[in-house]
Amino acid sequence: MIELKYWHGLSFKFLIFGMVQYIILTSIAMIFYSGGTLADPLNQGYHFWGNLFSDLGRIIAISGEPNTISFILFTITALIFAFSFIPFLLALPKFFTGGNLRYKLILIGTGFGLLSIASLLGTILTPWDRFHNLHLMFSNLFNIMGSLVVLFYAVAILYNEDYPNLYAYIYVIILIFGVVYTFTLLLLPKVVSVEVITVQATMQKISQYSFISCFIIQGYGALSLEKIKSKY
Repeated sequence: MIELKYWHGLSFKFLIFGMVQYIILTSIAMIFYSGGTLADPLNQGYHFWGNLFSDLGRIIAISGEPNTISFILFTITALIFAFSFIPFLLALPKFFTGGNLRYKLILIGTGFGLLSIASLLGTILTPWDRFHNLHLMFSNLFNIMGSLVVLFYAVAILYNEDYPNLYAYIYVIILIFGVVYTFTLLLLPKVVSVEVITVQATMQKISQYSFISCFIIQGYGALSLEKIKSKY
């Protein structure tokens, strides 16, 4: 049986692994995407600035062709991505004991985190081409819950003298990106055009890769603190 302190360390490593494998496997899935964008169904292959990540998880691509390899790769990597957050969320509160307010904040953030992962799993398991409205509902819930996680974690870290404020500032930056992304989507014309889809896809890529970078850093930070604490 793995001792608790080693389990914590593994959970932070698993988070980093989850983020890195997602970047690698979604990149491979892009190679096998069967083509088409919302603005140009005849487009060949995956257009980085014209396709969304959800397009990779389509059973049938926008072009009308089967999207089997891309669908399988995306589903597998997205599930690993989602599950890699759970041990991190459960292990992180150990750094916030001894302070009533900060511990409550981190527990609330963890609660929202588990809800956000449930929403993310719903997003993954409802391919856009088969469950359009349900897919969008789960996606929106994930974004809302994820923003609350980032907010509560940032405040909890700021109240924790033993946790470097740098990691709170990183959360704040990601939260700002999320707000900008949301408002950009709200302000975009409700039409399907090359310009609108390009803006949407570009903003999603920036938001997604920023989010991933944030949690690679958060996983590394928690792992570093765990190593320091394990020495005492």
